[in-house]
Amino acid sequence: MTAPALSVTDLRVSSPFMELLHGLSFDIAVGERVGLIGESGSGKSLAATSVMGLLPDTLTATGSVRLNGGDANLLTADERRLNQVRGNTMAMVFQEPMTALNPLMRVGAQVAEIMTVHRTQNGRRQAQDRAIELLAQVRLPDPAQAALAFPHQLSGGQRQRVLLAMAMANDPQLLLCDEPTTALDVTAQAEVLGLIGGLVADRGSSLLLITHDIAVVAQVCRRVLVMHRGTIVEDGPVGRVLAAPKHPYTKNLIAAADLSVVDDRGRLRTPPAARTLIAPSRIEADAAPAAILPPYRAAHQRLAPGGPPIVFNEVSGEPAIRVRELSRQYRRPGGRLFAPKPIVHGLRDLSFDVAAGQRLGIVGESGSGKSTLMRILCALDQPSSGTVDVLGQQLGGASERQLREFRREVQIVFQDPMGSLDPRMKVRDIVAEPLQHVGRAEMRARVEAQLAAVGLDADVMDRHPHQFSGGQRQRISIARALITRPRLLVADEAVSALDVSVRAQVLNLLAELVDQYRLTLVFVSHDLGVVRHLCDTVAVISDGRIVECGPTGDVYDRPLHPYTRKLISATPSMPDLAPRSAP
Repeated sequence: MTAPALSVTDLRVSSPFMELLHGLSFDIAVGERVGLIGESGSGKSLAATSVMGLLPDTLTATGSVRLNGGDANLLTADERRLNQVRGNTMAMVFQEPMTALNPLMRVGAQVAEIMTVHRTQNGRRQAQDRAIELLAQVRLPDPAQAALAFPHQLSGGQRQRVLLAMAMANDPQLLLCDEPTTALDVTAQAEVLGLIGGLVADRGSSLLLITHDIAVVAQVCRRVLVMHRGTIVEDGPVGRVLAAPKHPYTKNLIAAADLSVVDDRGRLRTPPAARTLIAPSRIEADAAPAAILPPYRAAHQRLAPGGPPIVFNEVSGEPAIRVRELSRQYRRPGGRLFAPKPIVHGLRDLSFDVAAGQRLGIVGESGSGKSTLMRILCALDQPSSGTVDVLGQQLGGASERQLREFRREVQIVFQDPMGSLDPRMKVRDIVAEPLQHVGRAEMRARVEAQLAAVGLDADVMDRHPHQFSGGQRQRISIARALITRPRLLVADEAVSALDVSVRAQVLNLLAELVDQYRLTLVFVSHDLGVVRHLCDTVAVISDGRIVECGPTGDVYDRPLHPYTRKLISATPSMPDLAPRSAP
């Protein structure tokens, strides 16, 4: 029998205070594609970094990690041996490209460096030529020119392709991918997943794909490992695990991933222990809404392909958001000396209304203009032309004094929680920061209730952001945004970093708040399934224009524009063999 490409036996990882991984044992055969799924904090990334020998000094590992049936245990190998193996026999693609790429080196040089360090190419020139070939293999446009770019000059999807080119530069026998598509839009995600599958198949490499997206595992892998609290609770073929999961945790995980199955109130299924987190008593405001709004009834229009910019949803009464002929242009840096800098059109002639209590989803690829529109609606950017009125406040040219109350009523949840949370502040102060004129006891009670509403215990209040997983940090961001009970919530990829069970809890929480307080929601996302579940209206943006919009069900079931059809077809979905009944 052929020795496995990777053999992990009784892997245990401990901090000075507790054991984090509890005796993991699994093999990956030569050429096998294995998915590793579980919630944030379950130990998925810790297992991968242990295999790569990248654990921090504060953690210790015992057990054995062996490659290709060899006698050498990588857990006890010295750094010289690990450096020979990393990037050569095995390689890793990390979740955040900007933390893995050197911002001061051109990307072509970084790809070439992998080969020169391991001496797999005869000289620097050959390594540079091979780097361009690799960038072409991962389908970067104009690879020779892309090789000269710095990481910040590339999009997120392009940076992820550079990491993939670096990982595959020396034809490793084992490729580990840690959430490689979490921050990518659906078309870039589909392309990167296709590249990963194609590259490992062409080279006969083995794959360990770490993700919280079960649909991604079903698309790429043949076998799946399910982790829960540092232990592998289920191991089997993807088809069997999805169709007939054996462990209760796996059943709950698959149930939470299916956004098409809801209860009679339209709420997603969540693990039993989490269902009390969104009870109305935990999210009641300190005062009743100022005005009782009538039930929201949309009068939608569909925007046909190629049609002129139109108001796609005119509402009766005063709308919460009113946008007319909105455009935003930027000057691109660079170019010839003294020559005018080229103009980039971020938004082009957008016009629409959003009623109070409406849930508007905005979808599109990276660079389409979604985040630009979001920033303008939150008064974080100014339009180049047109008018924007939000909650009765004209945003164009408004002073900071005029926007003071506006900023209490409009809250935003950003995509990157680490960039929006002050690393020097404790969680209690981060969440309580927007509150004013509130006593200490009441402030603590409201912070505890809000943290509970997003699935965090009160004992997290004295910790700092760096002590949490990415999903936990995003929950802290959402708690801070909701603590003021805003009238308008703008969310930019607010659940993209969350595992499926926590995502279901947070989506249910947002739905509860929208229903109870007539909260108006603008939800920007590359996850079309999330938008379909949460939003009643969807606007599809491409190249700064709304190319299609209307009721969410109509747009998804009967898309009119080729771009919309492209987005929908690129979205990974759970196969039909997944169980549909409640666990």
